Amino acid sequence: MSVDGSKSTSKKKKRAAITVNVHGTRYDVVRRCAEALGYKTTTENDDSFIIWSDHTINAERCAELKPYQRINHFPGMGEIARKDCLARNLQKMQRSQPDEYDFFPKTWNLPADYTSLMNHYLDLKKRRKCKTFICKPSNGAMGNGIHLLQNVEKLSMHDNLVVQEYLERPLIVDGMKFDLRIYVLVLSCDPLKIFLYDDGLMRFSTDEYAPPTEKNLDNMYMHLTNYSINKSSENYENCDDENRGSKRSIKYLKMWMASHNYSFTMLWNSITDIVIKTLIVAEPYLLHTYRMARPGTTSCASSSVCFEILGMDIFIDRKLRPWLLEVNRSPSFGCDSKVDADIKFDVIRTAFSLLNLKPSEKWRALAAQKQLSRARLLKPRNNLERKTQFSIRKTFLRSQLHELRRVSEQTKYEDKNSGKFHRIFPARTSKQADYIKLLNGAFKTFLAGRGSMLEQKSHQGMLQHLRESELLDMLQQCEHEEQTALSNVNPPERAPKPAPKIQPLAKLRPWSSPPVSPFLFSRYTSSPSSLPNNSNASYSGSEHNLHTYGERARRLRMNDDMEVSMRKSNALLLKQIDSLFKKDRESASPDSQDTAKKDQTTRKPQGGKVPFRSKKIVFNSIIKYKNKSMLSCSINNLGENSLDMSSRPMRAKKCCHNRFCSCPELCSRLGNYHLKSSR
Repeated sequence: MSVDGSKSTSKKKKRAAITVNVHGTRYDVVRRCAEALGYKTTTENDDSFIIWSDHTINAERCAELKPYQRINHFPGMGEIARKDCLARNLQKMQRSQPDEYDFFPKTWNLPADYTSLMNHYLDLKKRRKCKTFICKPSNGAMGNGIHLLQNVEKLSMHDNLVVQEYLERPLIVDGMKFDLRIYVLVLSCDPLKIFLYDDGLMRFSTDEYAPPTEKNLDNMYMHLTNYSINKSSENYENCDDENRGSKRSIKYLKMWMASHNYSFTMLWNSITDIVIKTLIVAEPYLLHTYRMARPGTTSCASSSVCFEILGMDIFIDRKLRPWLLEVNRSPSFGCDSKVDADIKFDVIRTAFSLLNLKPSEKWRALAAQKQLSRARLLKPRNNLERKTQFSIRKTFLRSQLHELRRVSEQTKYEDKNSGKFHRIFPARTSKQADYIKLLNGAFKTFLAGRGSMLEQKSHQGMLQHLRESELLDMLQQCEHEEQTALSNVNPPERAPKPAPKIQPLAKLRPWSSPPVSPFLFSRYTSSPSSLPNNSNASYSGSEHNLHTYGERARRLRMNDDMEVSMRKSNALLLKQIDSLFKKDRESASPDSQDTAKKDQTTRKPQGGKVPFRSKKIVFNSIIKYKNKSMLSCSINNLGENSLDMSSRPMRAKKCCHNRFCSCPELCSRLGNYHLKSSR
């Protein structure tokens, strides 16, 4: 209660908690891991920080996620999770890198490789060798549909199967065949970050192993180690002791190998090499799909919205050589024994910790999104500021410094909270350069033309070895160079504006053509009052018509791209008129040639009526109309020994301008000339 008796409205703010959406999973261990870390579980909230699903996702689901959210699958991981895709992609890398990718058994995808499989089988028969083959469904899981055979001819060419050579000489422990289930965490694909769990499961068969024969080919409890198959066997032993039972920890294998003078370290290093090379095959697909779903995101592991826990099955033969059997993108997290519960609980809990989620990231992401939207809406359209070379360089160096510090902080956090996970890529050994070469080869193999571009953008951080101190020195040097350049450069004096060119004659002509002789200008554009005294009324009327043409032509607005061509055509046109007028004058008064020469210099008409013979004066001119078409027009003489339109025969239609013209369109735009259009 307050002093005045009113209830206090101030309440303590509830601390925001990280929520985990477990609606898409059936495993209770996920819920227990979230509660152990203090997270809240929900089944309805779509804004949860972590979304766990037992099923795969597509690129659209990845694109819908907010920056602070994380989901436990990568779109595109099916390229190594499906049995047929894994075989196809590894075979491609085997062709380009045969020495590096020899950890996978010979495999054929039916029906595409049916002919190759039959040829291989016939070749074995010729050499009298008997091989056993294991057949698996292309997209199968949990051991469903798996069977063994030795006669491949029983298979149909229409079967959709993956056929592999059966590895007949396994490492036997306590008389049983086994394989290893190891857990791999892919924390990011841009850049690629891989963590390998130091422990795992040994999955044993329930019957003592014997080499495959026609009698025991149907005994799946002997030849297969899948838990979903052997759990129904009478000999299946579920024991809480990690050193006994049908499921044991990899720690037991380490102890067993040490007791038999085998090197577990060499075996584990070989398994680590297989894991890295397998995910290198998937990286081009993962990166391409992720960038298509989320374009424009920063390439930092802490900003990746996807992570994935993979379960890889590794087979070990008698020579302690590991072989990759398959990759599971949704491994079983069922806990039927104490070994299961301990290992799987620690795997999921440590993976959640490595995500480095904070409740404040949600509000920061929403605030950053609002700021970007506001900047995009309020950004001025006419931005005249141009960044100099120094400012662009400083911006780049600062972004690199910020990214380097961010990655360094994330790396320190991962090393501190990795638990039993340890980073295997980027490798901190001398093999990192070899892995980068393999990665570049995978981009060129699987993405062809897009490989080099993605390779440059995604792994520039791996190829650069710049430290924070070096970036700070480069930034300081850039600022010093900028100050030196600005102090030495004096601002240039502004030059006076050039005086405008005065072209009075060009303003009077229709297309700004070059100046013509004073005689032609006075003849075709002057008013009737400025004509010689001996000109008759008909001449005066035609001059008025020509003056009308000049007024109309001056109103035409021609495009800039036609200005040059119009100048040339008008100059040629006027030159032709001048020469024809000269010939008419000479033919009309042959006895006064001296006077004509004198008139040529002064360019003024002197005495007498200027006759025009009734012949066709033809010249071509390019005129641009509203419909942007080009017409070649010819101008005819307007009468015999006269320019009067009234003396012309009445053979043309009367147009809207009260003129006699055969082309109303040209008449309406160019006056009362009689133009004959020819397209």
